[in-house]
Amino acid sequence: MKKILSILFLSVMIFSCSNQQQESTAVVKKDDKLTNNAINLLKNYVENNFSLWEELLSDDCEVLFNNVVVDKKSMIEGLKRDHILFKSLTTSDEYVHTNYFKNGQIWTNHWFTNTATGNFTGETTSARVHTDLKWENGKVVRFQAYYDPTLQIKEATAMAEMSK
Repeated sequence: MKKILSILFLSVMIFSCSNQQQESTAVVKKDDKLTNNAINLLKNYVENNFSLWEELLSDDCEVLFNNVVVDKKSMIEGLKRDHILFKSLTTSDEYVHTNYFKNGQIWTNHWFTNTATGNFTGETTSARVHTDLKWENGKVVRFQAYYDPTLQIKEATAMAEMSK
């Protein structure tokens, strides 16, 4: 019985190793149209210009900010609100690439640091941001953003206090 289990284990190991594909499951590109589109979306956000956002995000784009679901219109309005809360919005430490998966899915991953000075507190603060964009037919059908919203909450609170 011990020999049978040993042979079975060895057979499974050999079979598993021989079944592994030597090819990658995705092609990663850093200088393609979709990667450049993601870079331009960020640039347009900083410039308070949302026409490219309107163009590239599908009308029914699924949007998640820290896993909170919103629609495209609410997302764009929220991004515009950042320009009311903050002055001198800048980004740095940017890295972006697009994954072209064998199953047909296309995802762009984007990391950057967002630095802003509050219009109401006067404080300058930075937050690291990560976004994922799922593309279909040249449009973003899913947009996910992950970051610490503390700076926005603090600035919105200060704005609300000043308007009392």
